[in-house]
Amino acid sequence: GWKDMDEMLFGGMNKGELQIFAGGSGSGKSLVMQNMSVNWMEQGMHGVYLTLELDEGMCAHRLDSMVTGVSSRDVFRQMDEVAINLKEKSEKYGSLHLKYMPSQSNINDIRAYIRELEIKTERKIDFLMVDYLDLLMPVSVKVDPSNLFVKDKYVSEELRNLAKELNVLFVTASQ
Repeated sequence: GWKDMDEMLFGGMNKGELQIFAGGSGSGKSLVMQNMSVNWMEQGMHGVYLTLELDEGMCAHRLDSMVTGVSSRDVFRQMDEVAINLKEKSEKYGSLHLKYMPSQSNINDIRAYIRELEIKTERKIDFLMVDYLDLLMPVSVKVDPSNLFVKDKYVSEELRNLAKELNVLFVTASQ
């Protein structure tokens, strides 16, 4: 659903693959991932946005603004209007679940949350956003957290395997 990106990727992102946005701190990786989440939700997909860095309330605030079109500075002032707008859109579109997970979480923590959510909602997810991979720890090996290259290599492999296992669109970010 992102014309320029779809063309560069010869048709777009595919389920079961891992997409990684890389950039420096404050470069907009989270905003891009949140916008993609809203876009996919508006296409009728069901997904999860996991944040290991940003406060869940801040993410919810941004997402509410993106979904409703109400500027982020006005979301709290127009809370009743925002709530009505969100309810109307939730009946028309897919769903987006936002979850904070602590740093040092791992793939098994993500897998457990997804399984619980799918059981609770009786719905399989179509996409997963993990913000971001650098804050995850690998399950498959013990690594020194200070060796970021090795740690992130294993985490990336585990995320790719999870994307395949769940057969979802999967996007994460890295600094």
